[in-house]
Amino acid sequence: MRKTILLCTMLALFTGFAAADRATLDNTKTQTVLPLDTPPVIDGVIDLAGGESWQRATGARQGGTDSYWRMVWDENLDDYIRGGSYEGSGPIDPTDFGAQIYVGYDANYLYVAVRVTDDVLYDDTAAAGSQNGNTWEDDSVEVFVDGDNSNFGSRDTTGTNPDVVNTGGQYVITVNNAYREAEAGNPGYGEDKAWFAKTEWTDTGYDAEFRISMKTIGNPQEGAIIGFTIAINDDDDGGTLENQYIWIGSTHVEATYGNLLFGRRFYTAPKTAAPKLDGVISAGEYGNAPNVPINPYTGVYAVDAGSDEWLPEDHSFSFMATHDADAIYVAVDCTDDLIVTDSAAAGSEDGSTWEDDSVEIFFDSDLDRNSGAGTVGFEGQYVYTPIGAWRDNEALNPTFGTDWEAAASKTSKGYQIEFKVNKSAIVAPADGTPMGFNVCQNDDDGANRKSQLNWNGYPHNELSYGVITLSAGADIGEWSLY
Repeated sequence: MRKTILLCTMLALFTGFAAADRATLDNTKTQTVLPLDTPPVIDGVIDLAGGESWQRATGARQGGTDSYWRMVWDENLDDYIRGGSYEGSGPIDPTDFGAQIYVGYDANYLYVAVRVTDDVLYDDTAAAGSQNGNTWEDDSVEVFVDGDNSNFGSRDTTGTNPDVVNTGGQYVITVNNAYREAEAGNPGYGEDKAWFAKTEWTDTGYDAEFRISMKTIGNPQEGAIIGFTIAINDDDDGGTLENQYIWIGSTHVEATYGNLLFGRRFYTAPKTAAPKLDGVISAGEYGNAPNVPINPYTGVYAVDAGSDEWLPEDHSFSFMATHDADAIYVAVDCTDDLIVTDSAAAGSEDGSTWEDDSVEIFFDSDLDRNSGAGTVGFEGQYVYTPIGAWRDNEALNPTFGTDWEAAASKTSKGYQIEFKVNKSAIVAPADGTPMGFNVCQNDDDGANRKSQLNWNGYPHNELSYGVITLSAGADIGEWSLY
């Protein structure tokens, strides 16, 4: 099997906001977008309880109860917002602002839903149902798309620049269903048009749902990267705007948008001799396994675990995976400028390992992609810290030392951890079997955990994981960072 490092190079990881394409990640936030089998109904109601397909979208977790892609109040942060930023006076309390984001796609459309927390709603500027009014002066949601990931570097609101409007632009809906499409070149709004959106008020704010045709944003396919961000306007007194909250970047400046990756990342693990499990990742012992680098720009943060704005030198990791007849081996090399292990005691089992610097690996061995944790065999979460505390409760309590084991060592830049998970513990996958898979790094600098950085998806949510396939041979493996 030939070595394929799809859609990314190490140079691209560390070059700033430069001209790019659908094959290159920019140094910004990243999120994956999951395919949907059934399109959601665009009626302004995010009907999670009713089983609407938003339950299978990026963001949905634990049976669709809420979203892991969010902007939330955090009184411990200087700006009180985790998962985003803002311009304005800032939020007052948790009832003043919050946002849960859901995104999915199919062959025809990109779907976006935002559940906004806002205790005071105003719609006094743009008339209900009107086109291209001053929507930014009312409570509203704005979706920005750079469909060819061209990273146009200047702020552009003309609505005529082909570098912007040919593959995206700005799409807006207010709490009274006034809409704005001028900065997207007026592609056509309506249920049978290029895009459509609706809102409905809720007890805590409002829901907004969007459907944008793939043709309008340049027909991105699975594996493509587009520029993407979401902004939320907050009008609290019927006058001018108090705040504008944004996931990442600056409105109307494509070069600052986040990365939106279509589909799931994958990894093909070669079949090799077993590495020595001593916590030291030695040269050559993982054979032809490709090494996948993940940093705060290319990884996916679990925002409810901590903030998502860090530099790669603060924390980042890379991983390799191989297998033999009996087990799967995962080696994780972590950069961490301050190692803290003050919660789970050395050698302890099922302590609060997530509150320490640690690595977690996840298997969905039957690839059923349910919206919660694993239920088959010992699939689920395996955790190890730099001082040898382990956790396997969320893998349904396999036996450490028999079903799985791990070892760790400290390095000049952080620490390394090697895992061995016996195939018999995860339903004995045969060669060529694809499984759901994720790797994440917890970073604790002395108080509460400050971040959780993932390769693909959200912990304990099989639906969101990437895919690992166990190769039948020792040839160089394949992987995608996108």
